[in-house]
Order: sequence, then structure tokens, then C-alpha cells
Amino acid sequence: MKKQIRSAPGVRPRRLAVAALLLPLVLAACSKPGDPASGGGESAKGEVTQAATDTVEKFKAVPDFVSPGPAVDVASLAGKSVFVIPLLTTNDYNIQINAAMERVAKLADVDFEVYTNEGQPNQWVAGMNQAIAKGVDVIILSGGTDPRALEPQIKEARDRGIKVVVSMFWDTSAQFTPDCSGLSVDCVDGVDAIVAAPYQTATRLDADWIAVDSEGAAKILVVTSNDAGPSPGQEAAFKDEIATACPSCEATFANVPISKWTTSVQSTVQSELVRNPDIDYVVPLYDNMASYAVAAITAAGKQGQVKVVTFNGTPAVLKMIQDGDIVTMDVGESLEGAGFAAMDNAFRLMAGMEPSQVADIVPVRIFDTTNIDEAGTPPEVNKGYGDDLEAQYLEVWGLG
Repeated sequence: MKKQIRSAPGVRPRRLAVAALLLPLVLAACSKPGDPASGGGESAKGEVTQAATDTVEKFKAVPDFVSPGPAVDVASLAGKSVFVIPLLTTNDYNIQINAAMERVAKLADVDFEVYTNEGQPNQWVAGMNQAIAKGVDVIILSGGTDPRALEPQIKEARDRGIKVVVSMFWDTSAQFTPDCSGLSVDCVDGVDAIVAAPYQTATRLDADWIAVDSEGAAKILVVTSNDAGPSPGQEAAFKDEIATACPSCEATFANVPISKWTTSVQSTVQSELVRNPDIDYVVPLYDNMASYAVAAITAAGKQGQVKVVTFNGTPAVLKMIQDGDIVTMDVGESLEGAGFAAMDNAFRLMAGMEPSQVADIVPVRIFDTTNIDEAGTPPEVNKGYGDDLEAQYLEVWGLG
């Protein structure tokens, strides 16, 4: 029987097949520079739904703890082993997730190893082969490692009794079952558990916040990156949410490939600001694009006229909000929470339990000028999502 991870409270659930999320060509035609996506409709300009207002207020607050499931006797797992293959080991995103997992593994007396790599699929294959040769108990593909590039190795791991967890690759809208039977979504046979990432949740929050902040009169440029797996689904989510939350808002989409972020985000944004001088919000989908968007707005002399709204909650971008810079809102995700959730699934699998099926397990929060100081001064990684997240997990694991 197909298992389905549960949808989140707070943001209206949308079921978008992950296969569609990960096929950039399907949506590339919708992402050409200058391609508008207006909410349309008969509503008067300036209308913002109450649902959007309520959602923004909800997600500006400290997130409530979401339990991953029944208690786990983690003390009984001492001496077992977890092998992590991150997307790459040099970026802060993966470093922070790895650090949270390692801290938990030490508390549980579980052997823990991170495979060093530079984000190349052939390196992931080598990491999988090393983990299989060592006979580890669980392999975690963490922080965006693409399991589709590792199907033969994942099947071999399964055949040898090694469990595989995929963390922060599939979106929270995914439907998932380990054996992939009867699925209409992208899946890899042999994956035992997932930790879903809040890509579309964050993008919908971007749209809702802009609707409220602009009082229903925003002209928006969204900078996508269609070769990033989640990006096409995020674009579709933004179009859907802005049309619902703000019928009179207008959105234009421009695609910049990952390899050209450093060279083309700024020039693309500048060109769009010239093409459409009424743009007053720029939404780079990810924090790593934000500084280039800020540079474009500055070069165009649009400070104070154009705001940047983005996603990830990295300290450097949160600091821009705190400094009263062009960035005015960032949807943050707790990387510590992502690490805890991945280890929780590893523990459950090693204990012979069913994996967690909770979709929105990674804490998410809107940070803007009203609450940015709660992220620290200056902002710190993982601060602002509640002080008791680790304690709550330790209680679930019997380590409190």
C-alpha cells in the first residue's frame, strides 16, 4: 500500500508530483525572462486574502516542535554505524547539517563518518561503494545528494541489508514508499526513508509575505534556476500562491542556471529592472543568489524602491535584514532540525521500526524586521527556531 507523508498545518497542502519538480524542461517555457504571470481575476487591486495574512503571522512566530513519531530506544543502538554522503562537504549548508548529526551520534554512541566530496556524482558513487564495503548499518544521502545518480549502489545496499535515508532532496509535497510500487512521483527503489525539504512551503511563504507587505500591489521578479531540482516546482508553487493570495499582484520569471549564478544573476536582474521599472520585489529562490540580486538593485540605483525576499535563512543574508539593507525577508529553515530528523530516521531503521512519515519535520520561520533580532545579533546558524529543539528530540530518543 502506498504510504503518504502527512501535509503541514499552516500552509495549504499542494500535491505536485516530484517527477514534475525535477524535470526543468517541462517548465522552462514558463521561465523565460519577461514572461509575466499575473494573478488576474476580477478582484480589485490591493486585495489580499485573510489566509495569506494569517499564514504570515503564524510563520513569523517560533515554530512549534513537531514530533517525528513514537519513542525510540536509542541507547540500545550503541556500536552501530551511520555513513553520511552529503551533497558536498565544503559549503556551510551541509557543514551545519553534518555537525548536528555528528553531535547526536556521539550522544548515542553510534559510529559516524562523513564522506568528503566536492559534489561530483562519481564521488558519491565511490562513497556508496566505500560504505557498502564497510558494511555500515545506515547510509544517509544528506543535504541534496541526488539518489537518482546512485540507483545501482542503493539497490546493492538494500541487498546487503544496509538502510538508506535521503535527506533534503525531495520536497514536502512528495508521496513516498520505499519500494516505489504504484508511485506517480520520482522515486528510487531501495530508499528506506526520507526527510523532506520545505522548498515549496518557503516559496509560498515568500508569495504570502509579499502580498501582505505590498498591500496587494506588488510587481515581482522571481529568479529561478531550473537545473536545480526543486526550482521548477517552486516556480509553479509561487505562481499558484500569488494568484490566490494577491489577485492583483504581477510576477515575472527569469531563469539563471546554477553555474551562472556568480556571473548572470546580477545582469539578469538589472536587465529586468530596465525592462520593467515598476518591479518592486525581487525573489531569488535561494540565499546564495541573493547577494547578486542586491548588487543589481544597488547598481540600478533602486535602493529603497526594490526589496529582496528569499529562502534559506543563512546568517549573512539575515544580517542584511538586520542592517536595514535591501533584503527585507528571508524564510529560514533549521539546518540543525534537518540533521536531527535524518538521524531520527536512521535510529528508527536501526531499531527495526517504521521510518517517520511526517512531512514538515524541518522547522521553518519567516524572518523580517519585526523578529530578526531573535536570530541573534549578529544572526547565528540555527538560532530563532526555539531553544528546546535538541531537548525535544533527546526525549523522543530516551537520551534526555
